[in-house]
Amino acid sequence: MSDSGKSFVTAGLVRLLGGIPFKSQNMSLNSFPSEEGGEIAFIQAFQAIGAGLKPKSYMNPILLKPASSGKIEVIFFGKSLGNLRPEAYYEMIPSFWDKIKESIKENYVIEAAGGIEPNFMERDLTAFLPMKEGIPAVLVLDIDRGGAFSSAYGVYQMLPPSVRNSLKGFIINKFRGSPSLLENAIKWLTERTEMKFLGVIPYFDEELILPEDSMNIKDFGEGGETNIAIINYPYISNFNEFFALLKSNASVRFVNNPKKLRKDDIVILPGSKNTYESLVWLKERGFLEEIKKRQVLGVCGGFQIMGKKLIDPFGIESGEPREYDGLGIFDFVVKFEEEKVVSASEGLLQDGSIIKGYEIRRGRIVYEGNDRPLLTIVRRNGKEVNVADGSLKGDKLGLSIHGSLYSKNLLENFGVKIYSRSMEEEIVYMAEKIEKIIKQNVDIDEIKEIYTQGK
Repeated sequence: MSDSGKSFVTAGLVRLLGGIPFKSQNMSLNSFPSEEGGEIAFIQAFQAIGAGLKPKSYMNPILLKPASSGKIEVIFFGKSLGNLRPEAYYEMIPSFWDKIKESIKENYVIEAAGGIEPNFMERDLTAFLPMKEGIPAVLVLDIDRGGAFSSAYGVYQMLPPSVRNSLKGFIINKFRGSPSLLENAIKWLTERTEMKFLGVIPYFDEELILPEDSMNIKDFGEGGETNIAIINYPYISNFNEFFALLKSNASVRFVNNPKKLRKDDIVILPGSKNTYESLVWLKERGFLEEIKKRQVLGVCGGFQIMGKKLIDPFGIESGEPREYDGLGIFDFVVKFEEEKVVSASEGLLQDGSIIKGYEIRRGRIVYEGNDRPLLTIVRRNGKEVNVADGSLKGDKLGLSIHGSLYSKNLLENFGVKIYSRSMEEEIVYMAEKIEKIIKQNVDIDEIKEIYTQGK
């Protein structure tokens, strides 16, 4: 199931096995630029960086991003194919699988999607189709939610016998208590299936992996000196960049009601896959006046929302061609272009300091009125550029570069102290801890034997 710990286990095994992370299809609004300038799911980039590898487009051949009007943006090997109806995407799956199958290498550690479902089995690019090719599989069971053993047995019985043989083992994740309490259940499952018991991973309260999707949104830093509210609007994207605040003096909450802003000093407007829907939601919920009273940081889509007007001539963001008013905090205009900027980026601030992060956007900032750029983007994917970006007006601040809080504390003047390393250093630190946990609690020799069977 989703959030059972597959990404966590994969991140550890990639390091332990010296492999390459791979997920055929991922649906997520948290994405990251690959080394080639393509776009992949953030979690595959996390697994790669954590293992000392450069994120590559082939590590996540298909990224699905929910878009407007019931459509999904389909990104194939890093490049956007546009916003498609789900039915159109389903029709393309056989041709996609032919290309994906050719790209799978012997040293891949493959992460599946959230569960194997009977209504989607023959279209399951992440688990069923690879298993059908004879690639061995291990189930990761979230016992904290309950029903772990019955779910595992259900999956085993549901699969056709020819594919069922690919299920080689299971790992119990998020267990609170003594593993001896599970002995009877483990015996029951192993006797009724061909799967081997591979270990029990205990439950951890601390954040051991940067979150992947909205299921992982949760407050943190209770009791901090400064209260920060991140607006959890529809189509929120790349919100995991704000986990740089895990190591800060701030208390961070995700908020979807303006009445809950009363105690907050700073408001963050995060990225959005659909600025139109997010903006309409903000206005309808009554956030505008509350936002204007506070110190604000806007990033990418959240920064664009702070402008005077947003122009979407191709209907990419809003579903149909239209212009709409922003929050009017800044005077700039945003123009959405068909070509998406996907890059590892560096920005030069007026004080000469450098901000490092990444851009994933179609909105181009056009400065008007009294607005002046906060910084200049000087490098994208290693190439020199000269792009004006960002704005600062009083206690309102915004920019297009994601991950900037990891490289420079932009909130320093707002009373926030951040103690995190760079994003890459934090990822490696987390991955090392994950590797240690997996090594201590999982039968690595048996895992290696299963891994060898896939070669």
